[in-house]
Amino acid sequence: MKAFFLPSPASTAASPSDFQHRDSDSSDGFEYQHMPVTAAPDEQTLSAAKLPMLRPKAVLKLALGLILLVASTLVCATLWHPNMPQQPRIWNPDLRVEFSTEPLAKSVIRKFDGYNMARGGRDDPVTFWANVQQYMTPDLVYESVGFGTWQTPHGWAQGEEHKYGMTFPETVFTQMLFFGDQQVATTTTYGSAFWKGDFMGMRAPRQWVNLRITDFYSMREESPGYARIQYNFMMIDWVDALRQVDCRMLPPAPVQEGLVLPPAANDGVPAPLSVLVQAQARNASKAQAVAEAALQHDWAGNSNVAAGWWNNLTFYGPGGIGVARTLESYHEHVLRPFRASFVNRTATVDLSTCEGNYCGLFGRFSGQGIRKWLGLPTTGRSITFRFAMHYRVVAGKVQEGWAIFDFPGLFTEVGLDFWALAASGGRL
Repeated sequence: MKAFFLPSPASTAASPSDFQHRDSDSSDGFEYQHMPVTAAPDEQTLSAAKLPMLRPKAVLKLALGLILLVASTLVCATLWHPNMPQQPRIWNPDLRVEFSTEPLAKSVIRKFDGYNMARGGRDDPVTFWANVQQYMTPDLVYESVGFGTWQTPHGWAQGEEHKYGMTFPETVFTQMLFFGDQQVATTTTYGSAFWKGDFMGMRAPRQWVNLRITDFYSMREESPGYARIQYNFMMIDWVDALRQVDCRMLPPAPVQEGLVLPPAANDGVPAPLSVLVQAQARNASKAQAVAEAALQHDWAGNSNVAAGWWNNLTFYGPGGIGVARTLESYHEHVLRPFRASFVNRTATVDLSTCEGNYCGLFGRFSGQGIRKWLGLPTTGRSITFRFAMHYRVVAGKVQEGWAIFDFPGLFTEVGLDFWALAASGGRL
């Protein structure tokens, strides 16, 4: 399991003068593609004994020439600094050969994440933007829960890179799931983060928290084998994050909260390894059919039995719902309350991807409220909120599931300001 330490990325927007004070890293050059270099000529020294006798006018011309040479050298030294390259350096991902057969969308995200982890907060702005534009289209749309909706790569940097970096300047990410296909990729991760900065009116608790995070990415393939990110949705389980700093937004769940683990399978971490599922010919189409059927049956259907799951399932629900470890617990504590609170329920999938027996579904739940759900005033309201689901399918049924819900968005649907309530100490 590989974890990363990410310093605050906010420094990528710093002015050129800021880089004069950074410590140099002798290993930086090895992370970039080689640039052509012209070797400087050997220094020549002239012996005074070999110099011819110079006339006064010649001496004056020589002195003026030396003065001009020194002046131009000083100007160049003032304008140039080793941390501010004359042209941007493009980072070399240098991927392991085992990753060479990954689907296109997954490969793009691996390289993009690799650059952010290796160089976040360390590169000068020119180099940073040159590298980011290798992976993002100019008309990128970035949507998030907590950091706003932005357009263009610069908007993404203002939203995720800057705001996240200022709030959580130290984070160790443990990516649990990472998979994709030709067009869509997804991840689900937990980050051990130090909450140091104020956020959305909340005073920084200045303590370590575990952040459950999910991303979905949609690519635009611009030429065969070359694609860039055109859409990115990112969501943090804010209810669970706030619970850890004694700020309750939903009532305690009847089952364990706060636990999320990688898959209980030897499929690599993050799972799955593409070479493994390819070698074993795991069928993504069959897995997608199972996952989509489970989603519709569970959240839009009315049957009393979750037919698409194994009895010894594990469902890692979001804050306020918790972890179900049996089919009975999943039905009783996860599905029954939701079904009892809403009629005319639908589950609309906006993005989906499957690789081997792993599937990710991102979309929206809708319904008409007939009673409270999770203590929220949903009665009489038509609601819509976003979900992110990940499934591991085994022998035709779901064995494990991971879910994060857009509860701040649901609060808005029922007339409550999630962030204002959090800033005031919580709802409960």
